[in-house]
Amino acid sequence: MKFDYMIGAVIHDLKNQLQTLLACEQEALTHIPERYHAYLKPILQNTSRLQNDAIQMMTLFRMEKERDFPLDDAWPHDTVLDAIDSTQLQFPNIRFENNIDEAIQGFYSEDLVHMALVTLITNSAQAGATRIRLSASIESGNNTLVFRVEDNGHGFDQSILNGERITTKNGGSGLGLYLIGEIARHHKQGEQQGRVSCGNLPKGGAEVCIVLPHIQH
Repeated sequence: MKFDYMIGAVIHDLKNQLQTLLACEQEALTHIPERYHAYLKPILQNTSRLQNDAIQMMTLFRMEKERDFPLDDAWPHDTVLDAIDSTQLQFPNIRFENNIDEAIQGFYSEDLVHMALVTLITNSAQAGATRIRLSASIESGNNTLVFRVEDNGHGFDQSILNGERITTKNGGSGLGLYLIGEIARHHKQGEQQGRVSCGNLPKGGAEVCIVLPHIQH
């Protein structure tokens, strides 16, 4: 067996094991007296973070190996809802707003966009956000589907916006924004390619937009 396939299999097994562990911990929480919940919830949150990290690692591996992430009909409202469900346990103090019309439809890789949104939510939480607003719209002028993630955290350092640095976090790798950019660029339609834009909101906080070609068929 090729070494790459072995690595892929181990990563996939790790993700599944963490998913099983998380389910067992949630089941245990329903049977343990409430006075002990404060001891178990941090374990649940860390397991959830590890599961998301494992999915991120698997996504990076597949992208590096240029394995296909098929594009298909998808609904942004549901994609965002799944991303919120994947992170709500980990960040219980964040108030989420899913302001997307359920009728909006796109054509994209739901797995990749879900991973990008989970990464953005994690970045917002690490930046001190307590409120995250997610929205999406189809911009007919340039034929794009735009996901917007806005938070009330401390915003981006100007050196990040200027492209001088990829992270200002102590020990940070800048992997988050890089991964999101790679996910956006995976979406292509003719000469049009997905992209990411970042900025700070006038009243404080950050905004990240994932701009994808809107494929009509």
